[in-house]
Amino acid sequence: MKKVTLKNTAAQGFSLVEMLVVIAVIGVIAAIAIPQIGGINAGANTAKNQRNAQSLVSVYAAATAAGATFTAQTEEGIVGDLTGATGVKVNGGAFDGKVFSVPGLSDADKSEAKKFIKFDTTLATLVYVKDGDGS
Repeated sequence: MKKVTLKNTAAQGFSLVEMLVVIAVIGVIAAIAIPQIGGINAGANTAKNQRNAQSLVSVYAAATAAGATFTAQTEEGIVGDLTGATGVKVNGGAFDGKVFSVPGLSDADKSEAKKFIKFDTTLATLVYVKDGDGS
């Protein structure tokens, strides 16, 4: 009968060259990924600002349809009314006493959202501008 012997195959670990290759590969991957993350963050901020602008335009349209009046007919005045502490209250009509507002926007959010809205004086309404060339 044949005698079977087991060889000692304990792992000796990685060599210095192997470790340096792994570190170099990780470095290359990081160099590619880090700029992409910055682009993703910028895209997310733009999307947030567009969403805030769309909310402002939607609430403005609903408020005016319900009969609300605004203190000013400019982007600044309308955004100020809608994001103020009291919002815009309707007096009279079917929506008497209802308040329209867009709460929770910081000053920076308001400023960025205003880039995507414009007050159209010919239609006397607030308009969403997708490309961000509003006020």
